[in-house]
Amino acid sequence: MAQNKPAIKINCVAPVKLKTGQSVKLKVQVIHNLKKEKTGTLVLSLINHQTKTSVDGWFLNIFPLQYFTTIKNEKFEVEFPFTVPNDYSDSFDLVLVAHVGNLKDSIGFVISTNKVIPFGKKS
Repeated sequence: MAQNKPAIKINCVAPVKLKTGQSVKLKVQVIHNLKKEKTGTLVLSLINHQTKTSVDGWFLNIFPLQYFTTIKNEKFEVEFPFTVPNDYSDSFDLVLVAHVGNLKDSIGFVISTNKVIPFGKKS
């Protein structure tokens, strides 16, 4: 990031593929070069890739909004927990948007799911 221009940037390594029933703690960082403390927001949205409708509730994305304060020379780090439902077999979009004042950054990923087919019951 250029030091002369105020900026924020989201860092996140998202999984490429998840299994149905799998729980995730998505680790996200917001990096900034702001010298003053300001409050910002970071939002996670989960969207069905085919229908473009929200699946946040279905995925138990119960903390989609996180507030943070820009502290000089410190990164903000947070985890967003969610679970892929057992009966979900489509891919989904994972979208992160950070705002601080009039500054904004966003990042998105398309994640595919592997529907898990259970084997016969063990006796």
